[in-house]
Amino acid sequence: MSKKKDRAWYVCPQLADLLPRHYASDAAAARALKTEAKVVAKLRSGTPVARSSLRKILQRYANGHPLGSSVDDLMIDVRSR
Repeated sequence: MSKKKDRAWYVCPQLADLLPRHYASDAAAARALKTEAKVVAKLRSGTPVARSSLRKILQRYANGHPLGSSVDDLMIDVRSR
């Protein structure tokens, strides 16, 4: 049985402001962050993604650019319980 519906979905509102500072497009950001352009587009638009995906992207971003906060502080859980 799939547990996808039970997965925690997260957003990072600050990422929409951080990405354009260093990357010209979603494709460039996706290459630098080692993910797909559609995931970057989802994050920029505020669409929730899986926690593991967002954590990896934020950690890769933090390796090259300052975040100003810890990775965990930037991740917001959007589950409604």
